[in-house]
Amino acid sequence: MIEILEVRPPWRPADACVFDAQIGPNLRLYNLALRRLPNGHHRVLAPNAAGKHSASFAPPLANEIAKAALAKLGGQRADDADLAAA
Repeated sequence: MIEILEVRPPWRPADACVFDAQIGPNLRLYNLALRRLPNGHHRVLAPNAAGKHSASFAPPLANEIAKAALAKLGGQRADDADLAAA
């Protein structure tokens, strides 16, 4: 089970949002970025530590995390005025 705990506006223009996720009862990941690729797919990026990504995800898990984040966003960017007003 993947639960999106919080969604925030993106730090980079290419990203849809920055978010925190809980995967099962024992793992929380903070400051993940959801990026829309030119081909329409989405990629989940972990934050950097010492210039490298602090985590990577197998494609099936990355897809599940991305789907959960997109569902939480409701098809909008996190910095959309409409989403902020909701």
